Amino acid sequence: MTLIERIPLLNDQELVTLLANARRLDIVGTPAQRRGAAEVLPVLELEASKRRQVALEAATKKRGATAAARRKAPAVPAEAA
Repeated sequence: MTLIERIPLLNDQELVTLLANARRLDIVGTPAQRRGAAEVLPVLELEASKRRQVALEAATKKRGATAAARRKAPAVPAEAA
């Protein structure tokens, strides 16, 4: 199994670490490291983008559910002092 094939199986922290390393090697690596980084960077960035989108959609749904629950909740009367 190649690195590119393993990318979807990485957890979020592993993906972030690998992406950061590939970006770094693309700038300061040896010519061979730069070629390798250039090969995996598009796949890594696509996977990171997909995961950000999924997280954003989940957060949006959660915010919507929380707001709906607040609208449905009965108002609590203020206590007299």
